[in-house]
Amino acid sequence: MVHIELSSRGRDTIALEMPDISYFSTNLSGGLEENCWEAENKLLTYRISDFRCRDFNVTRYQIYCKEDCCMRSLNVGNSFMGLSVVRQGIVECFLSETRDKRIWRKGYTNMIVSSGIKEERNLFRKGDTFGMTSILVSPDFFQHLSERYTEYFGSAYLRFGRGETFFIAPKNLSIPIALSVALNDLEVSQMMGNASPMYLEAKVTECLSLFMRETEGKEPVNAKIVGFSDRDKIYQARDIICSEYLNPPSLHDLALRVGTNECTLKAGFKEAFRTTVFNYLFDYRMNIAIHYLLDTNKSIGEVAGLVGYEHQAHFCTAFKRKFNVTPSEYRLKA
Repeated sequence: MVHIELSSRGRDTIALEMPDISYFSTNLSGGLEENCWEAENKLLTYRISDFRCRDFNVTRYQIYCKEDCCMRSLNVGNSFMGLSVVRQGIVECFLSETRDKRIWRKGYTNMIVSSGIKEERNLFRKGDTFGMTSILVSPDFFQHLSERYTEYFGSAYLRFGRGETFFIAPKNLSIPIALSVALNDLEVSQMMGNASPMYLEAKVTECLSLFMRETEGKEPVNAKIVGFSDRDKIYQARDIICSEYLNPPSLHDLALRVGTNECTLKAGFKEAFRTTVFNYLFDYRMNIAIHYLLDTNKSIGEVAGLVGYEHQAHFCTAFKRKFNVTPSEYRLKA
């Protein structure tokens, strides 16, 4: 089990144990091992179910949040490669190894290669239901993939061997239709008897190949930043604009706060995140706006104010520039 610390804005703190899903079955007799865990406290309700064999673990999460809360876990899991797909809701996640804070929302996916995670923090919003499916692949099968499909998994496995933890895609990717279909087919694995591991291997490989096809031409976010002397300052600057997105500092003030200059800040930010400081802030605000549009009944004017726009018209113009539809149209199509 993984020891979890839940905390709310009201400073309620709850100790919780949740299953560590980064393990694989030791059952060699055929078939799949299936598990299900449920729990409830004053901050959230969760249900976690999985089915696993020697090389794969497919886990489904369903978490309902009664209050705004932070879920913090330390020393998470073994080594694995995992494909995560968000089926419902939104969560902001921070991993200590990648120094990566990203918003996971419905309809998006990414693949992580993990050599173990010292700290993970997930921020949930009151009233949200978050649903995710994760497919974990064992180190042995990861090695098999790297040898069989070197052009896709070879360099990732080498980095894994050096003890790195990283995302395959720089940004979370929209789930292609073919991947959604393949994920649904995974459920059939539980009805295949002793042939389940063989069927599961075929479907997991299909899911991985469909994801890798979407990443062609994209480099991992940390591929070029290794050795950059001001890396910590760049990530500190990113954290500041994320926490102060309603009233962000100027570029000059931001550089002063993290102990660097504007030129270094701009160059480092571009190298680390493949975008400018301004565009990163813009995308961050738009992602939060999507959460309010899809998961709340707040008016467009209210959403505009909540993401830092004084005038609704300016927000609508910016939103349409990003998504080619107005906020109202986006809400109707979702």
